Amino acid sequence: MDAVCDFIVDLIHAYLSDKPELLCLHCAAVEFPEGLVLFPNTYRSGKSTLSAKLASRGLRLFSDDVLPLSIADRQGMALGILPRLRIPLPETADTHFKEYIDTHAGPANKRYHYSNLADTALAPLTEKAPIKGIVVLERTDEEPPSIIEANRGDMLKNVILRNFARQNTALNILDTLYALVEESACYVLKYNTLEEAANLLIEKFATSESTRSVSNRT
Repeated sequence: MDAVCDFIVDLIHAYLSDKPELLCLHCAAVEFPEGLVLFPNTYRSGKSTLSAKLASRGLRLFSDDVLPLSIADRQGMALGILPRLRIPLPETADTHFKEYIDTHAGPANKRYHYSNLADTALAPLTEKAPIKGIVVLERTDEEPPSIIEANRGDMLKNVILRNFARQNTALNILDTLYALVEESACYVLKYNTLEEAANLLIEKFATSESTRSVSNRT
């Protein structure tokens, strides 16, 4: 299993090595009705588990960890890689989500579990979509769940730190990421449970009534 994880990392770097037209962000990305919402967080922030939770609510996953970004049109591109969740799941995870993960079980070891999502829940390799929002995740059990506007300067710094593609000049990278942040709705999401986070995100970004009331997809 560890060898598979290492191989995927090497594969991503090899794929990007001859594609100077792409940046690459360490983030999760989920497709809402008007476009992608990115979660540019670091390791162990909960972005993979939350993105899988959103998939269980009927949304489509573009990435749980790495998202190529087109410099030309600033659209996100799927790599078609199964999401990798840290196990065990959080104690606060609801029963339906646990059943969803069990139903879509893929390769696993004592630390990680790949979720074998259906085609309808995982965007295929090279599919692109515009980016609608950028949300930084903050898990807390000391504050009520909330989603508030983020400082764009702080968000730009966050996104710059998440980019690991270096084939372009620093100025080109900065211009692209600055435009991305300016074009996107930027928020900080504070939450304790996955259900709280999913509800706030769907309320904020799912503009169609059908998605707001989406039934859990298996």
